Amino acid sequence: MRNLLRSRRGSAAFATVVALVPLIGVVALGAEAGSWYVTRQHAQNAADAAAYSGALRLACANAGVLCDTSVDYHAKEFAAQNGFCNSGDTAYPGTNCVTSLPTGISRAVQIDVGSYSAGAFTTPAAGGGNAVRARVSQQQPAYLSAVLGLTTINIPAQAIALVELPSKVCALALGPDPNGGGGALKIAGNVSNNGAGCPVMSDASVQFASTATFTGSGWAVLGATGCSPASTCANPGVTHNYFMPYANNPLSKLDSESFNSLTSSGKPNDLPCSGTLTPNTPPSSTNLYRNLTCTTGNAVDLTPGTYFFYNGTIKFNGGTITCNACTRWPPAGTGLGVTLVLLGDSSISISGGAAVNLSAPYTNSFSSDLNGVLIDDQAPSKSSNQVTITGGAVKLGGAMYFPHVDVTWNGAAESTNTTCSQVIAKTLTMGGGGYLSTDGCNPVTVPYTQVVRLVQ
Repeated sequence: MRNLLRSRRGSAAFATVVALVPLIGVVALGAEAGSWYVTRQHAQNAADAAAYSGALRLACANAGVLCDTSVDYHAKEFAAQNGFCNSGDTAYPGTNCVTSLPTGISRAVQIDVGSYSAGAFTTPAAGGGNAVRARVSQQQPAYLSAVLGLTTINIPAQAIALVELPSKVCALALGPDPNGGGGALKIAGNVSNNGAGCPVMSDASVQFASTATFTGSGWAVLGATGCSPASTCANPGVTHNYFMPYANNPLSKLDSESFNSLTSSGKPNDLPCSGTLTPNTPPSSTNLYRNLTCTTGNAVDLTPGTYFFYNGTIKFNGGTITCNACTRWPPAGTGLGVTLVLLGDSSISISGGAAVNLSAPYTNSFSSDLNGVLIDDQAPSKSSNQVTITGGAVKLGGAMYFPHVDVTWNGAAESTNTTCSQVIAKTLTMGGGGYLSTDGCNPVTVPYTQVVRLVQ
């Protein structure tokens, strides 16, 4: 018995067993923590996809165009495609969410639109913002980690995508593409744009007649939904990207202006294309203008101010149309100029037979929303309202806005009063040697390309 008590046989095995118990626990706990890491990576992928896709839809909303879905829906759609949904909210195209998760496991997705600056994301009180935040999480029971006092484990992930405005756009086609096909921005083979190089863009698709030419540097051709034909899209000779986020439309604020709903209680007055004309501001139903037609031999001087036309036709097909009292815009100036506002079923055409030299006011005394705007054409979409601007003697300074009609831009020279010449239209066909520049524009009129990037 004494020898048995003194025996040391098996002590090493016993010690090994004792030592293996915590070791096995640590290994098992490590395996459980490894599963948390895998889940965390899946959650982060879902958050990244949700934030980025939501920001693409925010870019659409910020552009002032009709978007097919909301930011929240679009972001959650891409989170669902990565397997993360809120309970009872799993019906998205391409979803990989299951309707019933294992017992004790739940997932959550939260999308916020807000503002991102200097590394901080804030949610404004009422909409708006330049960024989308996606917060994705999975909650699950603790198993071996319960020995550490944990009952449930929450595995969170967050991503923030920012919509940036890096490049000024001097010509923007809002779209949609024409019913007959082709791009909302059509570039003819003989186009030779000049001025301070800047992007021309379509919020729909781009179409080339053949390879275009551009004078100088800084030009780009951009689109949101593609380009045709492939033979010219591949090498337009300038920077190009046909699958950009939508450009913003800073003049969309004019679409809902109260003065755009003005109508005439009687027959509006025709303006003679002779002598000195005066603006009819403030406008009312009794003082709206109708027609202004200028042909060869006419000469007219427009006094600085805002001119309102209702159901009229403005034709500058000859003669001399100037604003002698208009003053050149200094870099931050308040130069005097002319704004033409077309209401109702109005139309405008400017041809090479006319010597036109008009520029907008940098600061409009009637409405600040017209600052820097030369033409605000709210005519409805119809074939008779198509706009053509052509001719080397035509000098137009400022922003020209045609949200519902088709515009052909075949040529214009730099105005003597500003280095700004930009056009925004439903569709835009470019040919000839038109002058375009955003250099001297009032910043509130300039569209920007929007770039989306993950910042967190």
